[in-house]
Amino acid sequence: MNVANLLTLSRIILLPFFIIIFFSNYENNFMIAGMIFAISGLTDLLDGYVARKYNQVSHLGRLLDPLADKLTMISVFIILAINNSIHRGIIGVILVREFIILIGSCVVYFNSDDIISPSKFGKSATFLLYVTAAAYILNFSIFKYTIFIALPLTIISGVSYCLEAYKFLFKSKNI
Repeated sequence: MNVANLLTLSRIILLPFFIIIFFSNYENNFMIAGMIFAISGLTDLLDGYVARKYNQVSHLGRLLDPLADKLTMISVFIILAINNSIHRGIIGVILVREFIILIGSCVVYFNSDDIISPSKFGKSATFLLYVTAAAYILNFSIFKYTIFIALPLTIISGVSYCLEAYKFLFKSKNI
């Protein structure tokens, strides 16, 4: 297991700690949970950088990274829905995209033993969703407006992913 994969794995490991702290009665629980979430976001940025810079791109990393992203985004936005932090319609759109991409990734992988690389729209949407979620967790009002950029990117990247998955699957089947 290389450093890039360990960074990705740490994101998955941090998730239960984030959830437990968020729902705890600890003093400053949202601040602590927000810091855990911020560390998770930083590992998301670092794992790809380390993998490319130090030639640590691996099959495992290509599978774990999007899985860690989806688990994190799905968990965090469900928590924000439970906490009534963001309008549930907005969260619904985000969750639909995350589940579609998660299920689509599984279908593509099991049919071709490969994955679809994330698009610039997908990377931008994920980054802005991290910023938005952190803003709501930490109650940073000014950054809460990033949702108005993140939501359209989320929709565009979800549609783009579906089209790419369709082409990928049918191209590999020669249909």
